[in-house]
Amino acid sequence: MWSLSLRIAAAATGIGLALSGCAEVHHPISPQQARAQVVDAARDIVNAVHGQVTEATFSYESCNDQGEPPFRGVAKVSFWVPGVAHDEPADPQTVIKALVADGWSTDSDFKSHSPTLRKNNVNIILTVPPRPPAGIQLKGHAWVDVDGECRDTSDHRTDGSVVPVNITNEIQRP
Repeated sequence: MWSLSLRIAAAATGIGLALSGCAEVHHPISPQQARAQVVDAARDIVNAVHGQVTEATFSYESCNDQGEPPFRGVAKVSFWVPGVAHDEPADPQTVIKALVADGWSTDSDFKSHSPTLRKNNVNIILTVPPRPPAGIQLKGHAWVDVDGECRDTSDHRTDGSVVPVNITNEIQRP
């Protein structure tokens, strides 16, 4: 039986760990695996919509507000949708249907103001903007933020890998 002081100490420790952002990672992955997870997902997205990549970057992102491990891989990809003029907006439902047909699920546990989808433990936030105001040109019909799992326990704060790098050539379909 735990005494009142032991229960208070255990609760305080748990609250302290939760507030510090410290999380135990049960099945860590390497930085290479974290990178492959989102680069492969980004490639899959582009192939599913038959998109033409206009910009794609990769970086590591801390999974807590303190900037400490664990980290996850993050890709940001913008693309043109085939059959839609570059000065016309794409239909968001057409893009979503293509992703769902490729196995992406719309019941992502991630919440956003934009549609979110999930596949193989990777979440994406899909943005398909409406027609821009006159004089504003888009860099693509749509873009996705691809977020991998928070399982990379390496400390990326000092290795420069939190700065986005171009991965366009790695994900553009042939």
